[in-house]
Amino acid sequence: MSGTIAYAQVVEAVIPRDAWDETYFSLISLKSHIQSLPGWQRFDLWARNLEDGDVKLVVVTNWDHAHQLEQWLKKGITPEAVLRTMKPELRSINVDVYEEIA
Repeated sequence: MSGTIAYAQVVEAVIPRDAWDETYFSLISLKSHIQSLPGWQRFDLWARNLEDGDVKLVVVTNWDHAHQLEQWLKKGITPEAVLRTMKPELRSINVDVYEEIA
């Protein structure tokens, strides 16, 4: 029988290289902010350089329960919100929510 381990928001984005420093430090600041919220498990940030010079990011934020993830999303202080404020503007973004089953 499977059981739910976590709920996650996954954000995949491509940003211009010129936005990398501000984006990185903004996302790390966001992590510091949400670490104290009930149900928060972890915040993972992966990045890689693309051939055209842009940077591809994957940001995963895990929560214990679906309602905790939902509350956080309603507050609007999310990686997606941070990425949408960066200049120069991001090239693309995809946001999804997942339920981990083990």
